[in-house]
Amino acid sequence: MDNRMQVQGFQDEFDAILASDKPDIDKLAWAFGRITDDIIGYARQEIEVANALQDQDARIRAQIKRDTLKHARHIFAMNYVRITGKKVWDE
Repeated sequence: MDNRMQVQGFQDEFDAILASDKPDIDKLAWAFGRITDDIIGYARQEIEVANALQDQDARIRAQIKRDTLKHARHIFAMNYVRITGKKVWDE
């Protein structure tokens, strides 16, 4: 699938969520979760490539990116529970 199709698929999904009658906090949680999932997945691929190329610097940068986003997701999830009383996603 080419990148434009992926972007359009995401945009269509995002528009559908925005148009739904879900509470705004759930819309925000969905968007944050979806985007950070994609970035974390991309970082995992970068780590694999860096390992294959034995590029320690690139591997470390990708690991930092991945772990920073995982931490941000944890902070978001913790506050989501405090605000709504329900779990936002399974980690």
